Amino acid sequence: MELVHEPLDDGTWLVSTGNLRHTQIVVKIQEPIVLFTTPVFELREDTPDCEALFRTLLELNEELLHCAYGLQDRQLLLSGAHPVETLDFNEFQAMIDDMSMSLDSHLEQLARWRPSPTAEEAT
Repeated sequence: MELVHEPLDDGTWLVSTGNLRHTQIVVKIQEPIVLFTTPVFELREDTPDCEALFRTLLELNEELLHCAYGLQDRQLLLSGAHPVETLDFNEFQAMIDDMSMSLDSHLEQLARWRPSPTAEEAT
């Protein structure tokens, strides 16, 4: 199966998935690993009950095979990594599928923390 992708930079691509949410995953070669990352949502000052969010993320991480939820500054990410040396297409596809299916099944559980779009974002 061919994945829709576009180059972003040298060694970096944006892969579009066919999942329900049309997830876009940034794939970057950063020797000796390949990084897979997709933003989920940004935590804001008014994000309710962050302790419950973090507990939920830890529980969801336990279910994941190839990736994990994490924070980069205030951005919630789903990311994974695999050694370049041993990455074949099946492993690449497994990472993309795990991330896509995880977001499809987890975003409803995370909805209470996902910020509503601001007026600027809605236009």
